[in-house]
Amino acid sequence: MNTRWLHIAYLQLLLAALCFSHALAQEKLSAYPAVIHIHSTISQADYSPRQIIHLAQDKGIKILVFTDSLLRRWEYGLPLLPNIFKFSAEEGSIARYGIKRYLNDFKKIKDEFPDMLILGAAEVAPFYWWSGSFFKKNLSLNDWSRHLLVIGLKKEEDYRHLPVVCNKYFFPRFKDVPSLLIAAILIIPGIFILRKKQKKILGVLICAAGVLFLLNSMPFSASRYSPYRKQKQYLPYQDLINYAAERGGLTFWAHPRITEETSWGRFAKTVNFSTLKYPEALTRTRGYTGFGVGANRDLILAGEEWDDALNSYCEGARINPVWVIAEADYRGGGRIDFIQNMIFLPAFKEEFVYDALRAGRLYIRYYSEDKCDI
Repeated sequence: MNTRWLHIAYLQLLLAALCFSHALAQEKLSAYPAVIHIHSTISQADYSPRQIIHLAQDKGIKILVFTDSLLRRWEYGLPLLPNIFKFSAEEGSIARYGIKRYLNDFKKIKDEFPDMLILGAAEVAPFYWWSGSFFKKNLSLNDWSRHLLVIGLKKEEDYRHLPVVCNKYFFPRFKDVPSLLIAAILIIPGIFILRKKQKKILGVLICAAGVLFLLNSMPFSASRYSPYRKQKQYLPYQDLINYAAERGGLTFWAHPRITEETSWGRFAKTVNFSTLKYPEALTRTRGYTGFGVGANRDLILAGEEWDDALNSYCEGARINPVWVIAEADYRGGGRIDFIQNMIFLPAFKEEFVYDALRAGRLYIRYYSEDKCDI
């Protein structure tokens, strides 16, 4: 980074420190320990939400942000009619558990533990894409682990219509009109052709094509992008970020420096799951709240993509800065408080947690062998 960028970065840090100290003085903010990015038995982790809460209570944690997986469903369809002739697999997730049930459970849990702030959110994989061939045994499901944490959505329908591949619904929306029109263009003329005795076979074929096209479109996908049409760069992810922002939600890129290469699940012998690290997501998307770092304190993004994102904010190319949070990605085992966010709140209320995350009013605290490193 050249001297000009260093001056911009230092100026930003100075202004942030001045604003933060002013806020502390004016609002009398207090710091509360929080753990963000927690999985429970809802998405195949070891402990139930209540068990996790009790573990956190023992460690003095005051704020928990549960981010169970929204959807863990994968489909591989045959050419031409992939939604009719397909293989599929699904594992535990919020969608499988039931979105309404999930939200209602957390309402009850919040009442049971009034001395803690417990937020229900979701870890979301907006898109994946296929490469290779099932028959050549080199089939690969790519970018499944490019995840975003979506925090702050309140309504059931907000979760239900998140633009995610394999998140489907039956009643068409405005974006589904082209599919319906194509089916109608085939079926209606086909019916007229059927009336002509000499062209009945042609009419049957046209009607059948229209019906098959309609059935292949239903149920409709909440995502605009097909997993069979190769990589879409960051368009599906930007759709999710925009969707959440329009509904008052916060989005954080999860584990952007993690590479995952593995084969697992019911397709373990024939399908490779591949996700390369994606720090470029910080510069190729807009409007997200921040990104997460794990217990290894991998802040190598400082001086690289994170600085680029902050510089673009300083230059007016972004409407909001990019914050960093500590993500535990807790699934059971080990201590739940090994990496924490100390969040500054004017009062111990849920809405102030969202405000603090949006404004970056926090710092990260990390524990190593019962010693605290800040």
